[in-house]
Amino acid sequence: MKKLSAFILSGILVACSTQADTTLSFSADFKIDLPPSVIAGATVFAADELSVKTASGQLFSGKVLSAESEQLPADVDMRLYPQYVLKLKAVSGLSPQNTQLFSHTADEISDSFDLSDVSTEQLQGWTLYSLCKAQRCLAYVVKHNVSEYILTVHANGMSKTEFTGLVKAGLH
Repeated sequence: MKKLSAFILSGILVACSTQADTTLSFSADFKIDLPPSVIAGATVFAADELSVKTASGQLFSGKVLSAESEQLPADVDMRLYPQYVLKLKAVSGLSPQNTQLFSHTADEISDSFDLSDVSTEQLQGWTLYSLCKAQRCLAYVVKHNVSEYILTVHANGMSKTEFTGLVKAGLH
């Protein structure tokens, strides 16, 4: 009986010491789990975005974008938004107002990031568009069956490999 009790107690201690991922819920459709190594000693806060500042000073933030938040017509398919603002798809054929909005956003992104570094990855039910410049990264997450919203996340103090790895591992 003593051996069984000791075995059960050791199993409980291991289970108690195991830390679970922490979920950042940006909306019902967009959530990212962050591992304990990122959350330990971190500060989670919300301003315009939901953000995590790690104990080592890295910043990971995100928010959901909609046609309304981007001042676009309500019928815009937001799944195309990253393609336009990352200059992967021409804005020709759009209304002058939409062309101007997408072009201005693309110019702002180009000033802060390296548009020649854009990566597109197809994941199970998702598309991830990402780019970085030095230790600053930006990504757009598109859920294939959701046309009204997309997720934008960005980080400071992370390499592209670390950033995209964090997003891909935690996306659900």
